[in-house]
Amino acid sequence: MPAERQSPQLSPRELQLIKFASEGLTDTAIAQRLGISEATVGTYWGRVRIKIGPYNRTELVSIHLRAQQEEALELMRQENAQLISQLRNAVIQDPDENSFYYDLIDNAPDAMVLVFESGTVKTANRAAHELFGYDAGEMNGLALVALIPERFREVHQEHRAAYVNDPRRRTMGEHLQTPALRKDGKEIIVRAALSAIPTPNGLLVTSVLRAVEE
Repeated sequence: MPAERQSPQLSPRELQLIKFASEGLTDTAIAQRLGISEATVGTYWGRVRIKIGPYNRTELVSIHLRAQQEEALELMRQENAQLISQLRNAVIQDPDENSFYYDLIDNAPDAMVLVFESGTVKTANRAAHELFGYDAGEMNGLALVALIPERFREVHQEHRAAYVNDPRRRTMGEHLQTPALRKDGKEIIVRAALSAIPTPNGLLVTSVLRAVEE
């Protein structure tokens, strides 16, 4: 499967084509849904190929959806860059006494989970408690693996250890889609942007999380 990052400007009708194809509709079904001929659907696919590349139908959908995911994650990184910078300054000053530090986290629009090197949650904001279905403050002291589906925990532990050992070699926000686990046992998909903050008490990893809409 091609892995090129594409971000073409598709027309509204071309976007409809991609959307319906991603839902599993055939070209015949897409034609019926849009009220056009199947030949016209083929013409639109031709236009999409000109903009994205000479790929088959499945590849075109995959490339476009991945580009959308990457763009959404890039926007997420930009929105949180200033927040992380402020948070880093507050942590370095005195994270246990700095009320600004806690206010900053709790009022962040995205879910934020701060984790010690050991893999224990130091604190999580209101958005994170809502995302994972926990009561206020209930996530503090929780093992991070509790937020990961069991079948992914071993791999997660390996990735976390690699990140803690050398966070400079890990791209912040490289996870387009990450499986997560709510308290009620429901699995959700999130995008995760990571940042490592050195503190007098060791490394503190900040995860900024956003649910992927289905």
